Amino acid sequence: MKKLICIILTISILGASLYSVNNAYRLEAYGSTSAVEVFNRFREVLAHGLRTYFGVEEAVPAVLLAPPVQLINGDNMLERDFRPENMIDISPYVRSQRSPMLLEENAGNAYIKMVGSMREYGITNMAAISGFRDWERQYTLHNNRINSLARYMPIEQAREVAKTIVAPPGASEHQSGLAIDVSSACIGFALSERFESTPAFRWLAENAHNYGFIIRYPRDSMHITGVIFEPWHLRYVGADHAARIFDSGLVLEEYIEMYMEGAWSE
Repeated sequence: MKKLICIILTISILGASLYSVNNAYRLEAYGSTSAVEVFNRFREVLAHGLRTYFGVEEAVPAVLLAPPVQLINGDNMLERDFRPENMIDISPYVRSQRSPMLLEENAGNAYIKMVGSMREYGITNMAAISGFRDWERQYTLHNNRINSLARYMPIEQAREVAKTIVAPPGASEHQSGLAIDVSSACIGFALSERFESTPAFRWLAENAHNYGFIIRYPRDSMHITGVIFEPWHLRYVGADHAARIFDSGLVLEEYIEMYMEGAWSE
């Protein structure tokens, strides 16, 4: 218990001097050094201090040093007035179905870079369909889907089905600015399961994690995510997390649970 208290105090004191928490999930390191580099250095320094002063030899769990990826779903909802502080318009740099097409800054820059790599590979017909959406826009889309389904089924059933197709307001990753829907000219830029059969999807399935993106709602995962298969929906989580998710085959809910338990502690 004494060692645990020392660990917590050490992390709290050092962490307070090195980091500021932005929007409860994004950590920013002061200066030009990347957050990942600072985290790694912080882990080295802390591990050395724990061995030297407290005799603790165990590896420091990653969850103690870095926040998990933000989970956004029906159980973890964003506030109505939430809006990312730093967003960029990606439409001047990539093929897009509308302008502006806003994404959180890191996600936007990663997407632009990823599309550049796709072009070099010869895939030029993919377009961004939807990026950031505020709470009000999500409310309209969700309510429209309920009303559409209610023509063919009882209203309560329509509400249950609707939330598997169009997230309720506050439960949509689009409001975070970290999600983007994409499609291809060869399927008329539709948000359809047919996107899975396109060269663009096949490239994304193999390479998107290198740019920090995951296919958020993969096939046969609805029993975990509560959302239908959406091959078009990409979520930015950062390259480190995306690589682990890709290698493990987990969906984000499973990954975060294991991450919090220290599964990837070094």
